[in-house]
Amino acid sequence: MANTYSPFGFVQWGTTNGATPNFMQDGTTPWKISAGNSTSIFFGDLVMVSAPTTSGYLTQYASAATSGANATTTSLVGVFYGCRYYSTGQRKTVWNNFWPGTDATGDVEAFVCTDPNAIFMVQVSGGPFNFTSIGANVEIGATTSGNTVTGLSGMFVASAGTLSTFPMKIINVLSANPPGINGRDPTSANNYVLVKFNNQIMNANVGI
Repeated sequence: MANTYSPFGFVQWGTTNGATPNFMQDGTTPWKISAGNSTSIFFGDLVMVSAPTTSGYLTQYASAATSGANATTTSLVGVFYGCRYYSTGQRKTVWNNFWPGTDATGDVEAFVCTDPNAIFMVQVSGGPFNFTSIGANVEIGATTSGNTVTGLSGMFVASAGTLSTFPMKIINVLSANPPGINGRDPTSANNYVLVKFNNQIMNANVGI
């Protein structure tokens, strides 16, 4: 069965030690987004700090496509799980699963999975990435827009290789028996893979 292309970002699957993730406690760390950051950040997006020595504010991860050069000048922090901020329009504190890029008075508190042992499910664009891809490092695609209705990420995996600066590493490929579940056909394009952090503030430049 052909897989349907419908990217959803990075969804936590578990951890390398086998524990079931608790999304609000295990490995979830509060960070800050500047109220002046007009770029939306969606649930399941990779996030980074572009200038940690001067600001430390989170931004949506910017892909370097096939070069991997982006990660040499920025720091991948983790996967965005939502935020809390004082809404200028509603005049109260609100919780949101994505940062819309506006409507905050003061800094935005962001919740991010930074657990270096976390495992995430993500969709491939093209491919397929099959079992021979296990151990490869991967970069996300250049399209990083999400869904402003659901708040879900639109990030996906696009490039695989040996560059240690790529942000994530494939550790397994999902398959289904019997077949018929979307993303679980590793012989067809746009399949699902499991990845962990490769170049991240708590797990930097591991390579393969």
